[in-house]
Amino acid sequence: MERETESGPDTEHDTAVLPEWKAYAREFPQWYVWRGVAGQYYARVPRTSPPRVVRARNAEDLRREISRAEMARLAVPARSRFRDYCA
Repeated sequence: MERETESGPDTEHDTAVLPEWKAYAREFPQWYVWRGVAGQYYARVPRTSPPRVVRARNAEDLRREISRAEMARLAVPARSRFRDYCA
């Protein structure tokens, strides 16, 4: 017997399902947030390489983890691997 599983759309409007995250959603619009099976919160930035994913036990901690990830990203200067070869 086959089981049917439901899969929702991967959109920015999925944060409406998490009312506790709504307060922070405007602060981090590029982050996609969801709640895992065990109740832990996860966040990721779609289409990044390497993938940026953070997790926390509650929405407040998730906000701190996202802030920490954003600060780390901004602290590393963007370099082109071709810059050394150009005159």
